[in-house]
Amino acid sequence: MKKLKNKLSLGIGISFVILTLTACGGELYTANGGEDMTIMNPELITEQEDTNGEVEKTEETTGVDDSQSDISEEIEEEGNDEVSDEDVDEIKSDGKNEESDQPKDVSQQESTVEFVNQFGEENTYTLDLDPTTMDNTSKGWSFKRNKDHSPVTGYYDVDLQRYGAYFINEKAKEEKVMYLTFDEGYEYGFTPKILDVLKENNVQATFFLTKYFIDKEPELVKRMADEGHIVGNHSNTHPEFPTLTSDEIYDELNVTNTRFKEVTGRDMDPFFRAPSGKYSERTLYLTRKLGYRSIFWSMAYKDWEVKNQPGKDVAYNHVMDNYHNGAIILLHAVSESNTEALGDVIKSLKAEGYRFGSLYELE
Repeated sequence: MKKLKNKLSLGIGISFVILTLTACGGELYTANGGEDMTIMNPELITEQEDTNGEVEKTEETTGVDDSQSDISEEIEEEGNDEVSDEDVDEIKSDGKNEESDQPKDVSQQESTVEFVNQFGEENTYTLDLDPTTMDNTSKGWSFKRNKDHSPVTGYYDVDLQRYGAYFINEKAKEEKVMYLTFDEGYEYGFTPKILDVLKENNVQATFFLTKYFIDKEPELVKRMADEGHIVGNHSNTHPEFPTLTSDEIYDELNVTNTRFKEVTGRDMDPFFRAPSGKYSERTLYLTRKLGYRSIFWSMAYKDWEVKNQPGKDVAYNHVMDNYHNGAIILLHAVSESNTEALGDVIKSLKAEGYRFGSLYELE
């Protein structure tokens, strides 16, 4: 009788597995395989490939009946550019000391930084807060696209203007103007062509540079400055800023600016792009006290994977399908697709009546 019960239990178990596999189409998904099931509290983020071959991230809120709504909530996050193992080791070690490699209790960190406003015409940033009491919850920049070329909706619960942070030019929602920005973590051979296209079309862009890029490509950095482009700060080692102490934030920005000044003879422009789009109210305040305006974006796509480029047409169509007044466009300069499409993008937008403006217009 006992053997019979065991056989019955085994049979029921096998039947359950067969039914489960049938329901899943023969595949079982885990958090580390198959579909990307990364949890970003409080939403669940999954990646879906659209008809153009782009990868878009959509929010799925548990308990929501999708049949009740056709609204697509879209997340756009800056990617970590792919670098060789040797380069990764060099980036991680550059500017780090033994103490900074240890875990930090950020919430209790007392800043020893003497904040300065080294950029802009104003002498001081008068808002005076205690960073240790500010919300340091890490957030990823996100927004919702529109299909009618109207300005996008940003998702944030912080007063961005209070801390000099922007994702769109709010004052230009009725004006045909855009702001072209490129993130430069490292060079993949396309920046010279990008600069050529910008020069041919008389367009000013903004380049956000890491110290690693400045160290490796000083001639390109000088060319950016000499040809009138804005050059902003993208940090030293590309960390997520909410994980840093106040002093570490200062070091990340100051070391990069110091190296830029050694190469070009001047300070970087007063604009900062948070690595991976990660920020908190505390980091927005600290970067602003250091003289920088945080620049997010209202247009971007998954363009940073150098071995998985979608092609010129996808890059072109992404911009032409999503352009809007006051847009801040994020493109990665390691993208061959972006480089191939850039000239046509600029010409087509100019034909639509758009001009390419300077980030200095934001204030």
